[in-house]
Amino acid sequence: RTKPSFDKSHTSGGNLGIEDIAAGLRWIKKNIAAFGGDPSRVTLMGHDTGAALVNLLFVSPSTKGLFHRVVLLSGTALSPWATVHNPDSIRLSVGQQTGCLLASAPSEDDIDIAPCLRSRPLQALLEAKLEAVRFMPRIAPSLPIDPDTPDPAFAMEHASENFITCEVMLGTTTTESYNDFNAADIQYGFEEDQRNRVLRTYIRNAYVYHLNEIFSAVRNEYTDWDKSILHPINIRDSTMEALSDGHTVSPLIRVGYLHARRGAKTYFFHFGYQTKDSDYPQRLGSVRGEDITYILGLPLVGGMPFFPQNFSRQDMGVAEAVLNFFSNFAKSGDPNGPGQQKEIPDYGTLREKTRYKTLIWDPYEVGTQSYLSIALKPKMKSHYRGHKMAVWLNLIPQLHQPGDDDVSMRHHHFHEREPHYYAG
Repeated sequence: RTKPSFDKSHTSGGNLGIEDIAAGLRWIKKNIAAFGGDPSRVTLMGHDTGAALVNLLFVSPSTKGLFHRVVLLSGTALSPWATVHNPDSIRLSVGQQTGCLLASAPSEDDIDIAPCLRSRPLQALLEAKLEAVRFMPRIAPSLPIDPDTPDPAFAMEHASENFITCEVMLGTTTTESYNDFNAADIQYGFEEDQRNRVLRTYIRNAYVYHLNEIFSAVRNEYTDWDKSILHPINIRDSTMEALSDGHTVSPLIRVGYLHARRGAKTYFFHFGYQTKDSDYPQRLGSVRGEDITYILGLPLVGGMPFFPQNFSRQDMGVAEAVLNFFSNFAKSGDPNGPGQQKEIPDYGTLREKTRYKTLIWDPYEVGTQSYLSIALKPKMKSHYRGHKMAVWLNLIPQLHQPGDDDVSMRHHHFHEREPHYYAG
């Protein structure tokens, strides 16, 4: 649920979906004890857009004290797809399509269309078409989330109280951009021209300034210059890496860094394990959402509808270890805390159980940037994709500047204007 945000003169504030979640959290705080729960140990976990919503909630003063630990999986409020930047254009489009606004009406910015939309039948709302912008959301929360949180990036930079008091776990898979490509791209790969179209489209839709320079930096970083001829599969792999790093991994690293630098307890993991009979190409590594199966412990119960159901004992052993880490974090804020492993049946092989039982998950700190690599052979590592992250978190922000007052917007746009230079 969404509507125009807290700006201008609209009588209805925005982001009702977030208000719904906050209302649910207030109910939990008030009533969960009656169900055997502990209102002082509430953990909020989200994946993808759900993680972005959780991130928005835990920088908002309005949710203070409603939860105590946070798990962000493959998403944050800093991801370019997490919020819409033009809510008024969406309002105008929906208003005109539903007859709540006339295209020729004067002062449309001052018209509150919420009462009119409530009077429209459901089918009329469902038939409203929203413009599709590749890599960006059609509809999402808009900024400001509430009057006290104008910008989540600012709130995290300046350590809002909620942000530094919550314990945080963040995680990513290897190929977060898997769903950005069609079956033919994934099976056969593509040539450099298509790679350039994809990257150009992402940069045009995610950034505003110095697009040519940002494109050159990304293309240079994700090209294998040791090879004179690049195979379409290699080009596919590097393009997936670039998009994964840009729209998901680097925002996660940024949130982890901002949280850890205040001394707040932070844990980071990379889920690199692949189900033995996975439907995804082994070459790509783990893909977006593949970690959810293990975090929820589904291999231990034979899977569920819409999830794989043919798991090996090796898969079960990894699931048992991952579930133990997450349940420990939810209980104590430390994934290494005393768990309930003795009460869980011995699903995995002795090898998997031994590998994980002897492992200590160190917190993510600014200096060490330690993270857990969840794989067949788990281990602690540091500085996840460090050089690539430096491009997205250091170089590109320096390039993405408006420049002096005499620099026109035309200077920032791509030289290539025709549609065939883009992939959506």
